[in-house]
Amino acid sequence: MTNNKIIYIISFFSGFLSLAQEIIWMRLISFVGMSVPQTFSYTLALFLIGIAIGAQIGKKICKTNQNVKLNLLGQIFFIAALTDILLILLVYAYSYFFSPSILVLGLCVVICAAVRGIIFPMVHHVGTATSKTGAQISNVYFCNVFGSALAPLLISFVALDYLNTQQVYLFICLMTLVTACLCIDDKKIKLIYVVFMIFPVFLMTLPEKLFHEFSKNSYQENTYPSLLLENKHGIIQVYDDKKDKIVFGANVYDGKLNTNIFHNSNGIDRAFLLTALKPQAEHVLVIGLSTGSWAKVLSLMPNIKKMTIIEINPNYIELIKMYPEVRGILDDPRIEIVIDDGRKWLKKNDQKKFDIILMNTTWHWRAYGSNLLSQNFIQIIHDRLNKTGLAFYNTTQSMNAYVTAHQVFPYVYQYKFFILGANQPQQVNFNQIKNNLCLLKDPLTKSAVFSNEAQCQKAAEVITENTLIPYEVIKFNQKNKDLEVITDDNMITEFKYGKGL
Repeated sequence: MTNNKIIYIISFFSGFLSLAQEIIWMRLISFVGMSVPQTFSYTLALFLIGIAIGAQIGKKICKTNQNVKLNLLGQIFFIAALTDILLILLVYAYSYFFSPSILVLGLCVVICAAVRGIIFPMVHHVGTATSKTGAQISNVYFCNVFGSALAPLLISFVALDYLNTQQVYLFICLMTLVTACLCIDDKKIKLIYVVFMIFPVFLMTLPEKLFHEFSKNSYQENTYPSLLLENKHGIIQVYDDKKDKIVFGANVYDGKLNTNIFHNSNGIDRAFLLTALKPQAEHVLVIGLSTGSWAKVLSLMPNIKKMTIIEINPNYIELIKMYPEVRGILDDPRIEIVIDDGRKWLKKNDQKKFDIILMNTTWHWRAYGSNLLSQNFIQIIHDRLNKTGLAFYNTTQSMNAYVTAHQVFPYVYQYKFFILGANQPQQVNFNQIKNNLCLLKDPLTKSAVFSNEAQCQKAAEVITENTLIPYEVIKFNQKNKDLEVITDDNMITEFKYGKGL
């Protein structure tokens, strides 16, 4: 293969492998940073700083050594691979002894990007040494840009479906060593590089360690998850705590596996409230499956003809299969689980109407939180309801969400931290709630959920410990006096009032 042909391949992989590592570092920092949107800009800024530092080093190498050859490029690729392996081992060791830190991860990003940033100026120098025509320069640039553009697609949408994050990272290190071999003519040195390939291959066979270490203090100090599920959509952690299975999604509390209102450790009384307010509901939409506990409770309503559940992460289905208290929703013929984005699905199915739309979704300060709480999306929810339908969704303590809901629904109520939106006034009647709870049945066994009237009354008491608070009397404290409407454009829940780094 001619030198020109090889330099195109080297240029491609210099861009591909560099962006591939950025994606993995972004995933690690986003997890440790609890998925706040600022983690993206933080990682990108540090990566660009590292690239700039590396490019300056590469420029100086080319100036002081006019006879830069492919062999020298191979050495830099080799150093980049070893540096990345050492960095990931450092991150693991640090997280083993201390809590994971985005500062440490950020420093690693700068070092990783700086070493890889050395390569492209040298690639350009070698690639245009014999021919400085516009075509040759553009070809070298094109290959680099093409590799950079392809990396997010192949890593984010393909590789992470088959390998975990730790394995993908090490696979990138392996490919870096392979690229180094392409640059080397000396057979002895090439053999040494091949021998070094054994190290990342061996590490790829080891169990996942990084996210387990990152997760050890997420729920309680020094408590590791008993189960960790990972795919391209994210990471699900499960912790054991006496009677409960606590579920975290991407390092943030997601819910508990519980459908018992008398245990009520996960506030499942909120789901039972819906069954009591709208017992005649036939068509139900649930956006966000999570543990399946809420969907299981709604499935107890005897008149349901169809329940559609929209969930973007299929691993929640795998999670539900493991626990008998919620596994029944997978066998219920009335329930359809669709793997899709909630907003996209609603836009594609704009002809469908529902009696209940439930969203017990993620924290308002996480990335894309405003997509679920914005006036734009709540208007879509409103338009998919029947005239007597109810929308019930979690504000996760964002008071701006109540103001936003009031722009769409004529009647807005607060129940705990939930919003109940309706086109007609709603009220809680104790006897009616008790009677409606007595109607609930398991759809598979046909047995009553509450065995006698006394149990129905006790459950009704749990629900009515909190009342429906009309919008007009919601207590907006002094901090909330300048409340704003959430929109897709202002994204105030994530940025202005978000958690930040």
